[in-house]
Amino acid sequence: MKVLIVGATGMVGGEALIQCLAHPTITKVVAFLRRDLPAEVSKNPKLESVLIKDFAIWPEDVLLAHSDAAAMIWAMGTYKGSLTADLEHPVTFIESMGRVLDTKHSGAPFRFVNLGGKFVRQDQEKRLWFLEKPRKIKGLLETKALAFAESHASIWETFILKPGGILTKKMAASGGGVIGAIMGENWIVRLEELGAFMVQLAINAEGEEPIIENARIVRRGRELLESDAK
Repeated sequence: MKVLIVGATGMVGGEALIQCLAHPTITKVVAFLRRDLPAEVSKNPKLESVLIKDFAIWPEDVLLAHSDAAAMIWAMGTYKGSLTADLEHPVTFIESMGRVLDTKHSGAPFRFVNLGGKFVRQDQEKRLWFLEKPRKIKGLLETKALAFAESHASIWETFILKPGGILTKKMAASGGGVIGAIMGENWIVRLEELGAFMVQLAINAEGEEPIIENARIVRRGRELLESDAK
């Protein structure tokens, strides 16, 4: 099984990449990048790196070469709110890959797994009291990505993950785990739980809702990690 990924040089995308490479079901991971990955990762025989100068342009020959992929994990974005990075780039990929799959795809629908956030809002008219711009831009992406899946159901599925605070191992070791335990599964998710769940959605998303909240990510991610540890 082949899985595509954008955002592999970031915190969440990097975790998803590592878990994709370690998963026995996944035989090929294609990372679309603007800069090189660390040597210890890039040497993995399951990994293919494709340098993309501009994520606003997806050459048809590149997409055709990877039209046999099962899914895309899209983990690229900003915190300040960028129409280009947070909306135009992923929408361009969705529409470009969709055109390719319309003529080349057969079998199960392609799965687009998008990293969103707990506080993202689709309603563009509602007044938000903090981080209004980034929350609404990412909300507009949710609306467009879900609408595309609905209108292209034979070839496409969209899954939006909405984690709250993300707890790394370093943060947990320095006391963040206590805060996470106090706030609970509706608000905090461990990085490795989020990564495990993203990878599982790329492999098999049967029974999952298109929009997935933090508590579901925590519970399913924990189950996956515990199963792998046995």
